[in-house]
Amino acid sequence: MKAWRTLVGVVIICVAVTGAAGIYWYLYLSPIVLRLAVAPTGSEAANFFAAFARVSEAEKLRVRLVLAPLTNLAETSAAIDAGDVDLAIARADYRLPATGLAVASLHQNIVILAACNPIAAQPPPARRGAPPAAVRPASIQGFADLRGRRVGVLGRGPANRALFARLAAYHGLAAGDVTIVTFTEVADIATQTRSQPLDGIFVSAPRGDQLIGSVLSAMACPEGRSLAIVPLAEGSVFQARNRIFASVEIVAAEFAANPSLPADAMSTLAFSSILVARRGLADDVVEEFTKQLFTLRHGLISQYPAAARIEALPTDRGSAFTLHPGAATYYDAEAKSFFERYETLIYILLFGFSGILSGFIWIWRSLFPTRRLLVHEEHHAFEALVGRARHARSPEVLDVLVAEADALLATLSANMLDGRIDLELKPAFDILTERLDTAIAQRRVVLSQSPPAAAVGAEGQADGQPPDPGSRA
Repeated sequence: MKAWRTLVGVVIICVAVTGAAGIYWYLYLSPIVLRLAVAPTGSEAANFFAAFARVSEAEKLRVRLVLAPLTNLAETSAAIDAGDVDLAIARADYRLPATGLAVASLHQNIVILAACNPIAAQPPPARRGAPPAAVRPASIQGFADLRGRRVGVLGRGPANRALFARLAAYHGLAAGDVTIVTFTEVADIATQTRSQPLDGIFVSAPRGDQLIGSVLSAMACPEGRSLAIVPLAEGSVFQARNRIFASVEIVAAEFAANPSLPADAMSTLAFSSILVARRGLADDVVEEFTKQLFTLRHGLISQYPAAARIEALPTDRGSAFTLHPGAATYYDAEAKSFFERYETLIYILLFGFSGILSGFIWIWRSLFPTRRLLVHEEHHAFEALVGRARHARSPEVLDVLVAEADALLATLSANMLDGRIDLELKPAFDILTERLDTAIAQRRVVLSQSPPAAAVGAEGQADGQPPDPGSRA
């Protein structure tokens, strides 16, 4: 029975420990696979996240990425709204996902309008007496000067064309006032401008990306004209109406074209591309991913310039983007002290550990009552000593019983000091000890008043055992 109980106890504890370990592994250690929609394929951001996925897999990190390459950012926003992906790259100026919440700023996009302006623009001489003719501006100094011009817009999706239409409408240009030529590849610009020259080219791309320099180099201007960057200092009115935009300064010769552009420092518009997470994604998963993102990017900066452009988003309520609670938790935790960050864990360790330990000890003692069985045996041993003392036939037998009781008490005392026997059991053994002492004392009085022959008794009864009724026969 004892062996069976021990076996069952071992099995139950193994199952409990294995189950607890499995639950802990599933909740805190098992890999979490997230699908990330990236676009366009081959961009610096797409290459960075491909490297991020490889490093996460190689280092066995908690969050693993599976990339879903798409054509343009309009498709990435649609993918997260449809629930096909968990994360997506989105442009702040074009169709932010309705079901997506911001995680981090991937890069700052700048808006570039480059125009083929005359090298030396001079108005034609007016004839004497003739009314002044309406002369089209020779050079393009702003969006308002694009009326009646042919402008190329580069973009694989509709985002850049929508941005161009937005700025044109702000400057009072109707849809038909500008002839727009759409390009999806940089190589198409060079081919188009050789046969049919353009007045300007419009593009929006991450600042620091090689795409802008490639576009400017591919733009061929007619003879007598040179390419120039048009400043887009739209002022506070446009930015007040569109909070996602900001005014930034482009330094001279920032873009590696031939020649380097712009010639002088100027202002233009900028907005962010952000990484968004599905609204229903668990907060702890997003927090772990955000932590992993900012941890790994430092080791990838030297190989992937896009890693250096990733920035944290503000957590205040006045921000233009709504943060995912998991990302907000990570950003807020960075500013907390050690005690604030681990306050809950500290309280659990201080106040909950004793309760957990007591519960474990109770379960252990219930499943493995070895010491209880031993105590039961010692209890029965004391009762047997009391019985033998009452039927002892000589003082020598009582002395033997006293020696056995002393040895038993010494064992019990040692076990209690070692913590192997509950101290709550001590009163029970004190009662048994008193009973044994009383029985021995009473038996000594009886033996002292009896004849010597009665003290010895029959043969075989000198060990203090009660007499066998059959022996009298």
